[in-house]
Amino acid sequence: MHLHYQGKAIKLLEIIALAGVVLMFYGFFFNRVANNLGSILIGIYTLTKISDNRKLFFHPWMISLILISVIPLLSDIIIEGWEFYKERGIMKLLLILYPAFFFCLKPSIKDLQRFMWAFIFLMFFSSCFSMFHYFKDYDDMLMTYKQSRVVRTLSLGDHIRISWATVVSCVMALYYIYNSNDGKKKVALWMYIAFQIIFLHILGSKTGLVILYITTALYLIYRLKSANKWVVVFLLSLIGLLPYVTYKTIPSFEQRVNFIKYDFEHYSKGSYREGLSDAIRFYSLKAGKAIIIEHPWFGVGFSRLQDHTNEWFKTQMPQVGRESYFLPSSQIVIYWAAGGIFCLLVFLIHLLYPFFDVKLRGSKWFMMFFIPAILSFVFETHLEGQLPLFFYGFFVSFFWYIGINDE
Repeated sequence: MHLHYQGKAIKLLEIIALAGVVLMFYGFFFNRVANNLGSILIGIYTLTKISDNRKLFFHPWMISLILISVIPLLSDIIIEGWEFYKERGIMKLLLILYPAFFFCLKPSIKDLQRFMWAFIFLMFFSSCFSMFHYFKDYDDMLMTYKQSRVVRTLSLGDHIRISWATVVSCVMALYYIYNSNDGKKKVALWMYIAFQIIFLHILGSKTGLVILYITTALYLIYRLKSANKWVVVFLLSLIGLLPYVTYKTIPSFEQRVNFIKYDFEHYSKGSYREGLSDAIRFYSLKAGKAIIIEHPWFGVGFSRLQDHTNEWFKTQMPQVGRESYFLPSSQIVIYWAAGGIFCLLVFLIHLLYPFFDVKLRGSKWFMMFFIPAILSFVFETHLEGQLPLFFYGFFVSFFWYIGINDE
């Protein structure tokens, strides 16, 4: 009887874990509240299993994740007192939850592959959704891209994370191609990758395209080990020509590139016009630099960083509207400006540790996710919003788990 009830409890926990993952991804595409509910469910599952996986919390890289999660929360508590819950610090604790969940769940390789197929289908639907709206309003789309906006996307319009997720789905497709003998599925997945590459150029997200090209270069470099090096060199040359070909053949990509050039011509000369998106990124980084110069050792605190950034914009760039007072557009700059040298070092340890870990360094699948991700931290703030933080935290844990079980 005891074993019967124990079996039912295990089954219930598995259902809770599955429901949590489903809700998190439904929330990523459609609703933040659902994403929160999913995190709560996987949190319940993880707490029931945590005693079986205590060693994880002594792993050096997990310690780095704990520190970059806990330090902002402690900063908020010290500065804001009982009002700390209004800040982003609590949200960052999810960076501890996601790896703990994976290493408690211990999914089999078949479970991982099922998840990959599900995610590939989701991203195919996501891209078709955007393509439908692109062709439905084709004439308006050209004007949209002239104004530094893009076609409608899921994830509440977050085209940066959608483009990144699209590249990740292509990495999953490559994983299945590499580990399968099913010829028909391989052909279908190559067609899927080609479709998504075209879509990413139509979408024109700068972050997504940078991640795409870095990921592609990494894949071809890894292929050097088993393929003729001249074939790989030829393919790298073709990849180098791809931006030019798409510029000449995809109108939205052409408009996107032209606007980037137009944007750069203005902010590089110190002039500003309303609607210049890269200019705001550039000025936010200047604000971050000014804050670091003034507070290099201890920072200004995570909850006060926005106020200091606002003050810089008011005094140095009064022509910029208040709605464009963004945090410094670099996760590295944010941690240094907010937490000082110690916080910067902790964040850099998190970024660099995998290169010194034999298993992670040797896993092409982990590195094909991680290297583009950490390079994007130079110009993106993936840990400052709920859905971006979920995406990085969940998938860095997913590929970490794959990396240490690569064989």
